[in-house]
Amino acid sequence: MTLAPSTTRGGTAGVNRFTPDQLLRTARLFATDPDLERHVDLTTTERQWAVLDSTPHLQIWLLTWPEGTGTGWHDHVDSAGAFLTVRGHLLEQSWHGRRTESRSLKAGDGRSFGSRHVHNVANAGVGTALSIHLYTPRLSAMTRYAVTPDGLQAKGIERAGVDW
Repeated sequence: MTLAPSTTRGGTAGVNRFTPDQLLRTARLFATDPDLERHVDLTTTERQWAVLDSTPHLQIWLLTWPEGTGTGWHDHVDSAGAFLTVRGHLLEQSWHGRRTESRSLKAGDGRSFGSRHVHNVANAGVGTALSIHLYTPRLSAMTRYAVTPDGLQAKGIERAGVDW
């Protein structure tokens, strides 16, 4: 499945903003692809990702989550997004001020988030989990964080095309 870019009379991309609901609906649409798993190797113990489609305004990823793997604390800088668990069980921890909230996402569960949303996502189940992630605009960087006694502290920025 791919996205076909639309154009307006001025020749620019037609859709360049997405609501949280649109992001989740798009994730659900991509999750129904019967050939989705062919993009990754579900037997490896390393996390994998594949870009399923990308425009300047929207990027769609497929991610694997072998047992015991997670992202560590990070944000998506200027990109808002959504993700949907396709297979398995993910646990998302979100940072809010000085506290965290946990959210369990089993197959079929998803959530959207705004830019600068800081979270840590991990496989909370047995076997390899699979999820669809959408970013708007296209993901260009992620800030990595460390948990300190004073809260989260930025460790650095990873950039698309350089660090992943």
